[in-house]
Amino acid sequence: MILIVGCGRLGASFAQRLVEQGGEVTILDYDRQNFINHLPRDFKGRTVTGMEIDTDVLRRAGIEEARAVVIVSRDESTNMMVADVARNVFGIENIIVRIDQPQLLELYRSLGFEVLSPISEATDLLERRLTVTGGT
Repeated sequence: MILIVGCGRLGASFAQRLVEQGGEVTILDYDRQNFINHLPRDFKGRTVTGMEIDTDVLRRAGIEEARAVVIVSRDESTNMMVADVARNVFGIENIIVRIDQPQLLELYRSLGFEVLSPISEATDLLERRLTVTGGT
């Protein structure tokens, strides 16, 4: 099972893709409305509502059985706290965490987390595309 923390557009899109590929997915968000807004009505995964940093909520979401935790909520502080709890409390090794602040990317990488940075990755992509097209 993959546990996804955050049901915004990114988390919901990834959860739906995994489910379509036959994966077992649980998606956790503090706001039930995010499931309604971002997931299809026929979503085949499991949804759990609750505070993402609460260890009891994480247990209810199945973190102890998760083979990976993907943390992509909109709140970067929440993402960092959940990553730390997943690693230090539950012993999860396979963690991907969304970090938007470029100055924190290397810190979280140095701590052994796989880091997703939509802002940095999009900036790199734009720079490469401009370079390829001769725009710089």
